[in-house]
Amino acid sequence: MAHQPPASSRKREVLLVLLCSLFMGFFVTAELLGAKLWRFTLFGLSPATLGLSDSVEFVATTGILAFPLTFVLTDVINEYFGRRVVRLFTLSAVAVNLILQVVVQAAIRVPAISFDPEVSDAAVQGAYALALGQSWAIVAASLVAFLLGQMLDAHVFTFLRRRTGGKMLWLRSQGSTVVSQLVDTFVVIGLAFVVIPMATGIGAPWDWSQAFGVSLTNYVYKFVIAVASTPVLYLVHGLVTGWLGKEYAEALAHEAHPSDPN
Repeated sequence: MAHQPPASSRKREVLLVLLCSLFMGFFVTAELLGAKLWRFTLFGLSPATLGLSDSVEFVATTGILAFPLTFVLTDVINEYFGRRVVRLFTLSAVAVNLILQVVVQAAIRVPAISFDPEVSDAAVQGAYALALGQSWAIVAASLVAFLLGQMLDAHVFTFLRRRTGGKMLWLRSQGSTVVSQLVDTFVVIGLAFVVIPMATGIGAPWDWSQAFGVSLTNYVYKFVIAVASTPVLYLVHGLVTGWLGKEYAEALAHEAHPSDPN
């Protein structure tokens, strides 16, 4: 890249640090929230009405309240800093989560003390363990799926960006997300509930048809969330362009994707 004024260089550094911080924060938060499940419908639609299963409600982890923002941030990072930085952030996020798992497990095992006379120490301890504790199989499967999904997202995003000549932001962003989340969803369910239980003998493994049905159901609401996040994507891009300036933002994007067609 051509020499940039110091002010522009500082803005680039601040943007990179901010994106890294948000990406790590939302990813770690999504992982920590993953132990809680909730039920909902998609504007009145359920797996039963869509012909996916007999369930009248979708079931998901509360991690989906944070994960969609990692999709948006991944595409923004790729747009202005390229696949190499996406890979670096992804590997760093996985490493940070593994390190934090040690801290979380240690915190779960520390005896709790209740200062509420109506709630026992044991009740607090049990609630804490239930809220933050996840099986190692789910944690391992989640991290592997996330790693594969992120790498695929970066490749599809770059491919679509080149094919469209840097136009159609919605296509490269949502196209990469829906493809990567397809892989992520099937991998995490398959590993956590079929492959790992079969390999270790810990827990009763699901059959493949059950895993496929749950994965398909989970992917439907992830797909809807990905599409619904399009306005957020454009908002974030607009904020970045407004802060960097259109000329410098375009220069950063060109540096990140120098092989784009003119």
